Amino acid sequence: MKKILFLASENIFLKSGGGLANRAFYDSLTLRFPGQVDIIQLQHSANDVSHDHFYYVPELSPLHRLTWLIRGRYHRLYGWFPSFLAEHGAEYSHCVMNQSNYGDLIPLLKKYNIKVAVIHHNYEVKYQMDNKLPSTLFGRLPYMVKRNEGMALALSDLNLYLTSNDMDTLMSNYCFNHDSSRNKVVGMYETLDSTKDIIPHSDVQNNVLAICGSLSGLQTESSIRDIFDNYFDIISDQYNGDFKLILAGRNPGNYIVDESNKHKQVVLKPNPDNIYEAIAEAGIFICPVNCGSGLKLRIMDGLRMGKPILTHKVSAFGYEDFQKYSWFRVYDDKTSFRDSLKALVELIHSDSSLNEKILKTYKDVFSFESGSQRFMNLLNSFMEDYENNIR
Repeated sequence: MKKILFLASENIFLKSGGGLANRAFYDSLTLRFPGQVDIIQLQHSANDVSHDHFYYVPELSPLHRLTWLIRGRYHRLYGWFPSFLAEHGAEYSHCVMNQSNYGDLIPLLKKYNIKVAVIHHNYEVKYQMDNKLPSTLFGRLPYMVKRNEGMALALSDLNLYLTSNDMDTLMSNYCFNHDSSRNKVVGMYETLDSTKDIIPHSDVQNNVLAICGSLSGLQTESSIRDIFDNYFDIISDQYNGDFKLILAGRNPGNYIVDESNKHKQVVLKPNPDNIYEAIAEAGIFICPVNCGSGLKLRIMDGLRMGKPILTHKVSAFGYEDFQKYSWFRVYDDKTSFRDSLKALVELIHSDSSLNEKILKTYKDVFSFESGSQRFMNLLNSFMEDYENNIR
């Protein structure tokens, strides 16, 4: 009996947006096909060793990373994957590739008659150009990213997208024809055990605001800089200086540390063991990311805790259905930020059941049960021959 191969773009045990996104789809597959799904993911630490259904791709040395880029490769799977397939390729009939970055691996998989489904998490070129990653020569040339993303679109047996905007953007930029049987919107959803870490807080305060996520990247630093430069005074005015702004997440850079130390109202919580505990007391959740593309998964953290959302319009991408609710507010300048913050404060005061309403809406759209059923339904035609073999 052949198995299913899952290519993760990030280690599923990381409490990051990427880790959670990979974990959700992996959970769905393993729940439906127990013991039949193998996963390949990037080694995160020396403790990550291959075992059971897990295979880890080792880190590249700095020299190898440089020569890899010069040779036109920008992910470490490419050098490791041929030998893996030579040993194990005959064991698999299907592969779910959880990122278009790995598009250059599809020809290798096809040599072993492995069907490939790709989950596109965003328009990768814009995301990597905005973040000035080495793969785009620090925002100068996106050749490698465009090549791999284009290959993923053209060569896969099924393309899945987190939002309809992602699908339309990719098809437009790559002049790709819309074939509804090969291109479908799956959306994002929580992991199987994502609610176990949530810490309820009985004293939620509307003058406590929270921003969370990885605090080390260019995208995050740029966005938080925008908050301090353009919106911090507006927050202070709204609360007459009596407020707390929580910044919680991994590896804050020097700018965020220094800026946090300047303001008595800012509480920096670096590398919390439990992100929900770090932001539990907040009454309003802010997602300030103002560049890049794709679904901003940290908004799901706020919704999962029943918190009203104040988000930059770039981060609102993919959450269009939520904008009809009074507790989901979008800003793109000082006026809209001021008006949105004021409206949320008034809403919290006037609606004692607000948290319950937000949680119900969240569960209807993003719960594991609803999302997993959606994902597996979309895989039906792709997995039909596999399903028939295991019956």
